[in-house]
Amino acid sequence: MDFIPETISSKPEVLLIYTQRMIRGRTFEMIENLGILTLAAQLNANGFKAKAYTGITTDVVKTIKNLKDRLFAVCFYCDFDNRSAVAAICSDLKKHEHFYVVVGGPQTLHMTKKDLKTYQADAIIKGDGEETLLAWLSARVRGEDVLIPGELRSDENADYVYLEDFAKYEWPRNEDVLEFKERPLLSVITARGCPYRCAFCFEGGNSKNLRLRRAEDVLAEIEERLKRSTRPRYLFFCDDTFTTHPVRLKQILAGLKALREKYDFVWFCEGHPGFLVKHPELIREMIDSGMVRMQIGMESGVADVLRAYGKQASPADIKKVVELCYAEGLPQLTGNYIIGGAFESPASLAETTKTVLALLELAPGMLDISTTFIMPLPGTEIYQHPEKFGITLEDRECLTNLEDFPVNHTGALSLPEICMARSRLITAVSNKMKQQFKEGLIPRARIYTDFKLAFNYGIAAGYLKFIYAKDPIMVAYYQKLIEYQGLLREWHELSEPEKNNAVIQMIPDFSLLDINGFSPVELDILAGAGRFTIAETAARLNCTPADLNIPLKSLSDRYLILFSAFI
Repeated sequence: MDFIPETISSKPEVLLIYTQRMIRGRTFEMIENLGILTLAAQLNANGFKAKAYTGITTDVVKTIKNLKDRLFAVCFYCDFDNRSAVAAICSDLKKHEHFYVVVGGPQTLHMTKKDLKTYQADAIIKGDGEETLLAWLSARVRGEDVLIPGELRSDENADYVYLEDFAKYEWPRNEDVLEFKERPLLSVITARGCPYRCAFCFEGGNSKNLRLRRAEDVLAEIEERLKRSTRPRYLFFCDDTFTTHPVRLKQILAGLKALREKYDFVWFCEGHPGFLVKHPELIREMIDSGMVRMQIGMESGVADVLRAYGKQASPADIKKVVELCYAEGLPQLTGNYIIGGAFESPASLAETTKTVLALLELAPGMLDISTTFIMPLPGTEIYQHPEKFGITLEDRECLTNLEDFPVNHTGALSLPEICMARSRLITAVSNKMKQQFKEGLIPRARIYTDFKLAFNYGIAAGYLKFIYAKDPIMVAYYQKLIEYQGLLREWHELSEPEKNNAVIQMIPDFSLLDINGFSPVELDILAGAGRFTIAETAARLNCTPADLNIPLKSLSDRYLILFSAFI
């Protein structure tokens, strides 16, 4: 490109973008896109100045506009959800701007020559881009038009490029994020591809094979990135095959346990229930090495539906994993249920609802249940043969959908009925969670752990988001308890001597309280909080410390008081 000044041609600036047509605050913005971060690292190590940016479409357009005079190229990560947005932005950029525009990402697997016209990009590059994007951009810097592997051209299609040896490429660096500000979450990927072939999953439906990174390389990357961190981190293992290989998993777990002796972090992964029931001892090892949250595929409460999906796990397997995780003390286990999926009917919905509520009963305070509709992703069995699953696709390309409304119906249920079924299940789950909390079925140790994970690592589970955090008194209580760890204690932690000598500390401000809800003794206790021990308070009230046990426990149970060794 003749317009590029000599002053920037020695180190051309590249912006790598992942965008979605979604409102601010959605999950895709919270979890770094490791695809563009990895490419940025590779480009930066080879003569470019690359930054990665994730954001909603309107922010992306503004960001490009602000940087346009400096840019050599803008490269878009394209998946099924954002393809129409990427196409629109690319087409507009080519009409008004002069930098190169490149499209890559998983959706390119299904792109053909006709997509060159749709996207209007200078290049569509298919497959893993560590080598190909670098080669394409380097050729343009030299003024050469070189055809690279995976590049679509108008006169020929291209094969998707799969890389095998990841050890020779640069590790992603969070500092390569545009306007980087450190957050708790730190994404890591340990493999590409998937050995499973679930009918609804893009990775399983399109993977060439499972390509595992060596355990020592994964651990070395994690340590290097933790070294550059300045706060506690939440490692988020993005690949859904983390628990596929038991020997390699044990190596990673041992390494994580050793790293936690030097760095403050906890971690999340996805686990396969079929694998975990065969290796139940690994759950304990995973927790001991820092796992605080895990996701398993649940999908449906009906065994025949899971078989149709090719899930390789049964409702009984899922139930067993829930029981094991709860018994071992895992703080959070999450799972997703597909509503309106294979052979869905009123009967299957009733069975799924019954299953979900039974799982919640088995593990009060641990489960974080989510729901979704079928997304007919290209290359999957449901996309190619929906009739095998009793599904009729009304909008195969999901152009009318932002994952908020179904695009299919079944023989027994219409689109509106499927939509309402999801709402009813969410309500049933929510009511069950609220009932468990109201009846005191959730152990306080679990509640404390959820708040600690939220305050220290930015992990907000369902019970916390939808129940605990709604109560400002409860939030203030745990914020103080965690902030002054060791200095403030709960009632149940006090020894008998301490139930005489401990100083009562009131936590919430009086403005948050309805004083009509307290007995005269309780009001007296609250009025003297922060100034008197339990024994001194008893003397003021002309009673014994033992006489205060009931009101003190009541106030503690309502998250109103904590105890300290001194004023």
